[in-house]
Amino acid sequence: MLLLPFAGALVSQWLPEKRQDGFAAAIVSLVTAASLWAVFLGLNQKVDINILPWPWLPQGTRVLGVHLDPLSIVLLLVTTIIGLAVTFYARDYLTPQNRYHPIEGGKRRFYLWHLLFVGAMVGVALSPNFLQMFIFWELTTICSWALISYYHNNESLEAGFEALIKTFFGGIFFLIALIVIFVNTGSFGFDAITLLTPQAKTLVFILFLIAAWAKSSQIVFFAWLPNAMAAPTPVSCYLHAAAMVKAGVYLMARVAISTVGFSYGLGLLVAVFAVFTMLAALFLFFFQTDLKKFLAYSTIAHLGYIFLGIGLGVMGSYYGYQGAILHIICHAPAKALLFICVGNIAYATGTRNMDELGGLTKTMPLTSIAFIVGTLGVTGIAPLSCYWSKLFLMEGVIEMGGKTAVFLIIPFVAEIIIAFAWYFFIAHKVFFGEASPRVNQALRLPMNTKVILIALMALTVIAPLVGLPLVKLVR
Repeated sequence: MLLLPFAGALVSQWLPEKRQDGFAAAIVSLVTAASLWAVFLGLNQKVDINILPWPWLPQGTRVLGVHLDPLSIVLLLVTTIIGLAVTFYARDYLTPQNRYHPIEGGKRRFYLWHLLFVGAMVGVALSPNFLQMFIFWELTTICSWALISYYHNNESLEAGFEALIKTFFGGIFFLIALIVIFVNTGSFGFDAITLLTPQAKTLVFILFLIAAWAKSSQIVFFAWLPNAMAAPTPVSCYLHAAAMVKAGVYLMARVAISTVGFSYGLGLLVAVFAVFTMLAALFLFFFQTDLKKFLAYSTIAHLGYIFLGIGLGVMGSYYGYQGAILHIICHAPAKALLFICVGNIAYATGTRNMDELGGLTKTMPLTSIAFIVGTLGVTGIAPLSCYWSKLFLMEGVIEMGGKTAVFLIIPFVAEIIIAFAWYFFIAHKVFFGEASPRVNQALRLPMNTKVILIALMALTVIAPLVGLPLVKLVR
């Protein structure tokens, strides 16, 4: 799982352009199969493999290895399965037939960075300590920069540079936290934070939190993620549903579960900033005419859900923490489905502008159905995916009781209701009514893309069936 994506990325550079699609699909299929096998073997136990000690560090300091537990399984499944869907989808999207971004060649460069991205996310998921996680964490920053800048026009280059600077800035705080932990404990282990003094624990938690905010595009850092929509849709899909932004929430989930003794106030800090981020993203919904940018702000809000659950977990709510972890796995297929629907619309019509679209059900019925399913999934309509994670989060907020519960639940419920209404307003505007001129001339979608839509719709339904047993094992 760790080595194959990196080896595949290097080998792909010696293959002819016409063989890139099949080779990349084979590599990611093998990685996904290996991850499913590993999950089957390690579902009810923790797996720790020490691959390579570093001799210049104190004896017994583990650096390179593999750690598999229920929390890492959640990110591993999301990373590999959505990565597989994106790999197959890129085959037909990055072509001269694409009306929005026709492109001839360039797949060798795309698959180099895409395979490295998959490998980096697998590395984040399987890291047994903070140092190894930091190495792969920074690699995701480099990969996202290269992929966001893929088209090499001014918009994409500026967006890639912005993503690089803001996420690298967060990485500096991660590095400082690493130094504080190692200097005080002599270890990079996840549980090393428990050996720190209360003041040092608080400092490390805040440093990790700033790093996670930057990575997951929260609060003051959130502008880079909507601007990153200059990337090809397969990149946007992977970035939002499974990859870099999920690394930030995974870091805080790992910090919260590996350590005892964080103060109630730190949990409240995380939860309050999460709610503010949700509301800010919700407010910006109403100014978007680009479908991808609308989905980007929706992702920011949903990452806020996960931070809210992590904050509740630090405050003592196990339901809230379970809801956060469940939302990682439930949000992924529904958001991937929505991004691929928008990619299909751009591919077939040449636009993502809502004002130029209408009546898509007449020419793109499967995409229309898939968008509705994805909308039901992300807005939390039972029994689809995000209903269950939102239910856990609601229970977690109520579990807090008192003024804290009132302060958090009112904006949380308001965001859920308004987001639902706005999603369906957009769906009605784009898919129903009279077909616009662009829609009347829409291209037929490749069969490969239709299969991916059907698979992701199925995953949106079954994600809770996989996620609910997993989150109950997270301790």
